[in-house]
Amino acid sequence: MTASVLLEGVLKDGEVENFTEIAREAFKVTRDYDGCIEINLTLNVENTNNFVLTEKWESKEHYERYLAFRTEDGTVELIGSLCEEGPSIRIFDITDA
Repeated sequence: MTASVLLEGVLKDGEVENFTEIAREAFKVTRDYDGCIEINLTLNVENTNNFVLTEKWESKEHYERYLAFRTEDGTVELIGSLCEEGPSIRIFDITDA
């Protein structure tokens, strides 16, 4: 079943541009990763330190393999170091409703 992933966090002050550039480069690999349908970075209009990555994957298993890859390559730790809060990850099944 197709999975929707919401990864949300709050960046430390002054880290938005750095994080955006990291995401821009990382997304080049992510978009080519097996099972990735789409990924986007959105910033809260009222607090740009608050971000959400919205992702769509062929399955939860595809995402889990990708997350393991990003954990091993240090990206997860890097993102965590830029955050004041989070990030948190929630995975949802997309229904045919």
